[in-house]
Amino acid sequence: MAEAYTLKEVNDYIKQVIALNFEDSIWIVAEISQVKEVRGQVYLEFVQKKEQDNSIAAKAQGVIWYKSLMFIKSKLGELTDSILQAGQEIKFKAKIEYHVVYGLKFSVEDLDASYTLGNLELIRQKTIEQLKKNKLLFKNRETTLPPVIQNIAVISSHKAAGLQDFFSHLNNNRYGYAFSTDFYDSSMQGANVERDIVGNLIKIKENKENYDCVVIIRGGGSKMDLSYFDNYNICANVAKFPIPVLTGIGHDIDQNVIEMVAHSPLKTPTAVADFIVEHNMNFEMNILEMEQKIKNLTQLIIQNNSNMVENLYKDLQKNALFNLSNADHYIASLEYKIKSLSSIKIDSEKSRLNEMENILKLSDPFEIIKKGYSITLKENKIVRSIKNIEQGNVVKTILYDGEFESKVIE
Repeated sequence: MAEAYTLKEVNDYIKQVIALNFEDSIWIVAEISQVKEVRGQVYLEFVQKKEQDNSIAAKAQGVIWYKSLMFIKSKLGELTDSILQAGQEIKFKAKIEYHVVYGLKFSVEDLDASYTLGNLELIRQKTIEQLKKNKLLFKNRETTLPPVIQNIAVISSHKAAGLQDFFSHLNNNRYGYAFSTDFYDSSMQGANVERDIVGNLIKIKENKENYDCVVIIRGGGSKMDLSYFDNYNICANVAKFPIPVLTGIGHDIDQNVIEMVAHSPLKTPTAVADFIVEHNMNFEMNILEMEQKIKNLTQLIIQNNSNMVENLYKDLQKNALFNLSNADHYIASLEYKIKSLSSIKIDSEKSRLNEMENILKLSDPFEIIKKGYSITLKENKIVRSIKNIEQGNVVKTILYDGEFESKVIE
């Protein structure tokens, strides 16, 4: 019968092997899958994933005891919490321990922040290159903000430090502008950032006609805290979004990739609120400026027309006086001409009448009779021919100084 070992014997042997082979602490690279702080100690679960399908290739437990945690925090400060996040790949120094009851555990003594930061920068550069390759880097900037922003979809965490500042600046603006906002709660740090932001963008996209823009805001943080906004899936969804996306991540030094693809990247949540208010104020100022220009132009046109009418009146008045003067001269000249022509005409007519009078005098029968002629009448009719007289007719003969009757005998 084959020899059998007890469980404790096996575990003791494993403990001895590990102790002999890992006498000193070693540096290990792994991804944090779970992290939990309890009573000053931090308990971790480490994994390594396969590149082919992202499935788990290895898993181990770890712990940072209180003294080690204090050492790490004194060395890294605020970076400590940023590094110890689920989903973060880290390089850590640990003592490999094996307990016969609790099994294998890594006792973490130190963290290499430069490794994590370098790895995050590598991810950032890969994201940028992929966005460039897919021609997405400036795509959201091709969208257009409406002249007036009124309806806003806000993606942030209800715990975000800058969220209330954003709403305060937006709703209590000095111009009294009113806005309609819908809040979409999302993780802004940790393993769920990608899932939450992308999921909310999909929800908003389904109702995009209800919004003028999307705002993604976070209340600041370390470079490592903000590294989640270098995620390709988040950035690609922002870049392809059909309406403008405004960001206020809260970092004054480095630019995250999400800010590179956003329509309008602002530094802080309050800067986003101020940008929206000023955008609407600029529209109002343009309207007021246009109104003033119209008023000025109208006044100028009225003034010009008034001057033109006044000048026309003066010209008409001047022309009227000139025309009246000319008319007076013309009438006087015409009167003179009429008088002159009338006088000539009268003299001419007098002369003609005198001539006619003379002619009439010469033709007057009495004047002719004076010259020795006589007029013979038969039955009060002038006898012009001897043929008109017969024997026995009584005729009257008119002479210059009298008349007599006679009877025709033969």
